[in-house]
Amino acid sequence: MLLRILLLPFGFIFRLILIALDGSRDLHNKIRYSKSIIDKGCCITSNSIISPNSHILDDTLIINSTIGSFSYISYRGIIKNATIGKYCSIANDVNIGLGKHPIHDFSTSTLFYRVKNTFNFKMVKKDSDFEEYQRIDIGNDVWIGARAIILDGVKIGNGAVIGANSVVTKNIPDYAIAVGSPAKIIKYRFENDNIVALLASEWWNLSIEELTCFIENYHKTSL
Repeated sequence: MLLRILLLPFGFIFRLILIALDGSRDLHNKIRYSKSIIDKGCCITSNSIISPNSHILDDTLIINSTIGSFSYISYRGIIKNATIGKYCSIANDVNIGLGKHPIHDFSTSTLFYRVKNTFNFKMVKKDSDFEEYQRIDIGNDVWIGARAIILDGVKIGNGAVIGANSVVTKNIPDYAIAVGSPAKIIKYRFENDNIVALLASEWWNLSIEELTCFIENYHKTSL
């Protein structure tokens, strides 16, 4: 207890420095991504791309990923090695791309396949050829529910819906609705003819003016 009291002034200074660093990071995000909305506490690596008119909500971590225009990532999201299309809705606490461990070696520990590991302890002379991270491809107009997990190497098609708390281990086709752990397709959003027409339109690539006309025509033909 005495040692903790003696360290109190240093702890106070250290905490002030952390607060200042957090503030500078948030300010840097706002300057760097001035055409999007980046809330407080977000960490975005320099090799990530945040397209204009996106919204990244509080305490989200984005690593080596691309976020399309008019897509949002809600609170406490973790996005790694992913390409996310336009007009996507990613709910809170979604984890995308957490990495893998080898299951056919004698151990799954990072100690035995990475020189640099979480323990800062060297057990191997060089990294193994095990592919720990694989790119994830998420299409346009995809809705992913709260606390869903998307595993490495998965592709999710345009217009797909992933239910809350689902674990996606395999590819999900366009406009499919998948739920559960592991996620399974329960139905599709539209009939096949409508899906084909929507995919052919590529409406997510239209300008705002063109999209306004598309919406009006779509609603008229749907009545």
